[in-house]
Amino acid sequence: MLVYLLAVTLTLTVLSPLIFTDVFADSFDVSFDKQVYSTGDLLTISGKISDFGMPVIAMKIYDPKGKILSANSLQIISQKTFTKTITLDSPFYDNTGEYMVTLDYGQLSENYYFVIDSESPKPITPIDDFEESEIILLYTDKKQYTDQDIIKITGLVSILDAPSVLMGIYDPYGMPTGFYFGSINSDLEFSTSFLVKSGVNFKVDGIYSIKAHYAEKEFVSFFEYYEVIPPSIDDTIKNSKHEKQKPRNFLEEVSMAFSSLGPLLGFVN
Repeated sequence: MLVYLLAVTLTLTVLSPLIFTDVFADSFDVSFDKQVYSTGDLLTISGKISDFGMPVIAMKIYDPKGKILSANSLQIISQKTFTKTITLDSPFYDNTGEYMVTLDYGQLSENYYFVIDSESPKPITPIDDFEESEIILLYTDKKQYTDQDIIKITGLVSILDAPSVLMGIYDPYGMPTGFYFGSINSDLEFSTSFLVKSGVNFKVDGIYSIKAHYAEKEFVSFFEYYEVIPPSIDDTIKNSKHEKQKPRNFLEEVSMAFSSLGPLLGFVN
């Protein structure tokens, strides 16, 4: 019996390194080369383990919805370190949000996170035909405004070179009355609007200018402001005709008739 116990003890002593290899490291020391990425970027994960057990670490990556995207192995090299670089290819990494990386090493499993932001600048693709960044259209919803009107300015740029357009409003004497930003949308359009306040941001009647600045270039448009809008030329002509055609009294009609018949009858005034 004693011999049997000694044999069992000796066997456990010899095999203990193999039996308990699932315990391995207490934790990982893991880092990414950055925390925020864009689709198409290269991601590098690296780290170190405290205790060496197996030569590989199992790595799985999940998207923001919890769907597994890939399963890889990390080779542990000298000094108990590991590193791996992957490409965040489309369409697998198109979704904006937080991605989870799970590392499994024996019985140890830990999660780490990185973020993909679709609004981050995308890699610039070289093009053969260079298109210049500029404003190609700028206009207001009306040509004439007065107190308490809302002025809406709309425009279009050639290519996306900056997130917004700066627009300055200038009175007839060239003095600035206000500055506004218009954000550029996916259709390369921008717009802004503001309230006309007589005596505040509009003090002088006349023609105002809009100077829009984008990609170190300027585009100018114009509109009119009057505290009291003057009558149009068409209205003036209509009123003039109306005055000429208004009824005359009897004596005026007789006088006009004789005036026109006088030369025919040989009357001399």
